[in-house]
Amino acid sequence: METGFNVRYFKDAERLLRFAMLLTLLIAGISKFYSHGNFHDYYLSQFTRTTLRLQLPGAIYNIYLHLIPYIEVLLALALLLSKYRRYVIIAWVLYFISLETGHYILEEFATVNGIIPYILLGAITYVLPAHQSLIRRD
Repeated sequence: METGFNVRYFKDAERLLRFAMLLTLLIAGISKFYSHGNFHDYYLSQFTRTTLRLQLPGAIYNIYLHLIPYIEVLLALALLLSKYRRYVIIAWVLYFISLETGHYILEEFATVNGIIPYILLGAITYVLPAHQSLIRRD
């Protein structure tokens, strides 16, 4: 058994975290596609309530809610590409910040706090070294 600092272990950890990120987004995106519009309709009705402290035009919410499943699946597939992983991880963090902002607007503060670990997951994955390939172990 090896002891001490071994870069390969950190690379393996990055791969596992990136796989967890990929799976999280893929499941989320696919489930939204198969919600038959319920995801979009529910959140659009929540964002267009007049009782919210922050009000933005409904068209902004409508467009973004339509894009969310595509963003999730695209980011999931992009996480397969080791060459661009840092850019994709930055996109992951920005995406989850956008979700956090949305839940803040909805005044769902427990959910806002629940999104923080996803942002930290991206930050940790960003700083870890990576294998040259998602499959090969170098």
